[in-house]
Amino acid sequence: MISDKKDIIDIVKNKALTYQQKLFNLANISERLLESREILRYTNEEIIHLENHMICDLNEGYAIYRPRYIVADYSTFVKKGCKFLDISAPKNIDELLDGLLILYNHVPSITSFPVYIGNIDTLIDPFITDEQTDYIKIKRFLNHIDKTIVDSFCHANIGPNKTKAGELIIKTILELKNPTPNITLRYNSKVTDKDFALTAVKACLKASKPSFSNENLYHKDMGEHAIVSCYNALPMSGGAYTLLRLRLGTIAKASKTFKEFIEITLPKVTKLMLNMIDKRIKFLVEESSFFETSFLVKESFISRDNFTAMAGIVGLADAVNHFLASEGKAERFGLSSEGDEIAHHIMQTIASNVNSHKGVYVERTKEKYLLHAQVGANLSDEDNYNTPAHRIPIGEEPDLHVHIKQAAQFHKYFVSGTGDLFAFDQTYLGNLDAVLDIINGAMEMNYRYITTYLQNSDLVRVTGYLVKRSEVNKVERGEVVLRDTAILAKGTNDNSKVFQRRIRK
Repeated sequence: MISDKKDIIDIVKNKALTYQQKLFNLANISERLLESREILRYTNEEIIHLENHMICDLNEGYAIYRPRYIVADYSTFVKKGCKFLDISAPKNIDELLDGLLILYNHVPSITSFPVYIGNIDTLIDPFITDEQTDYIKIKRFLNHIDKTIVDSFCHANIGPNKTKAGELIIKTILELKNPTPNITLRYNSKVTDKDFALTAVKACLKASKPSFSNENLYHKDMGEHAIVSCYNALPMSGGAYTLLRLRLGTIAKASKTFKEFIEITLPKVTKLMLNMIDKRIKFLVEESSFFETSFLVKESFISRDNFTAMAGIVGLADAVNHFLASEGKAERFGLSSEGDEIAHHIMQTIASNVNSHKGVYVERTKEKYLLHAQVGANLSDEDNYNTPAHRIPIGEEPDLHVHIKQAAQFHKYFVSGTGDLFAFDQTYLGNLDAVLDIINGAMEMNYRYITTYLQNSDLVRVTGYLVKRSEVNKVERGEVVLRDTAILAKGTNDNSKVFQRRIRK
């Protein structure tokens, strides 16, 4: 939404923000001081649907000067070094880790921090010479990231193959228990060593990472890719220009009947969102100078033709529940066959509109924008009435096997990412095979991403990112915290009660 001078003063006077957080917030405000009609040529109708909260631009701003998500190919650094930064190709693990830390500082995103830092096990593994010594170096490397990239949307990948570096990284996860970087194991049950997967399961329970992504399915749909930010699957050497989302619960409430919603309102609002994505991309590519000036482009870390864009949704459950209630039914999304039918009708309508729209500058994804199960943000009162993505509202979760089966049927729509997360009790630490069986079963049903954590842990997965409960408690007391994602987590927890997920026993 458009900001004003009062927003600037509010940030400057805010006693709960660090200097760095104030700086980034002031930069975002400056992007939103501009008139979107002038800079992006938004129509009055498009602006109306931002202001009525049916469409949300996640406060990206209007003077777009970098892509939202960048998926740099860091193997380029290993092979060639970086001329712009005057760094030679690394010859040992010290030069590799030092060079990567320097490089990360120059990879932008919507958060101003890198949302992807590489498939770090395959980057590091060729440089391992002494496990004991190199473990200490890897631990320092990951701890440095946690203390300097103070945003838990920063994401690393490991796998699918077992490597010595991968084992050392998981050992580090268990010891440090840091929220950053977020980590995903690109998992393939036929390729990933079972013992390695079980070690990853243990770390996921005790430290909320790594999560498990379906390597087979994502590679089939996306080709060379990475899991970045929350759980976004995006093309390697590219990324995503932008992400807008539909608040389906809000759109449903504005429709008199389901027929009106599905035939008129939803297609109209979806089309408006797609047009806005077009305009945002055109400004970034044609009028900003990013792709003309960035050393990341010039040195082949990224290529403009590997970028796509994301069309997100939140509030599927809320829309379904609204229409079930309008029919006088007490059924709720998650335990209703009719609710699932309504949900598929909604998603098929959105998918049809998205897939029939010819996107701009998205050659990598065949001129199509990609649907994304967006996890939500506390940006409007309407976010109180829009459950993340296609998830079942917290407090209404069915038994685990029912929950997984119900959620699995909707993963097919979201090529650029979706995922579910489950809170387990302590007994699962003695039953790691059972957790891996759950993961394998979910992926056999074409789950794209699944993760878990122990409910009594300080380190908690909010949606796709991690925070420490203790830091969120500080935010609630008005104290300054290191990571801005702890501030976001408070808002998400206020809306969705993510710290109160059903405990699976």
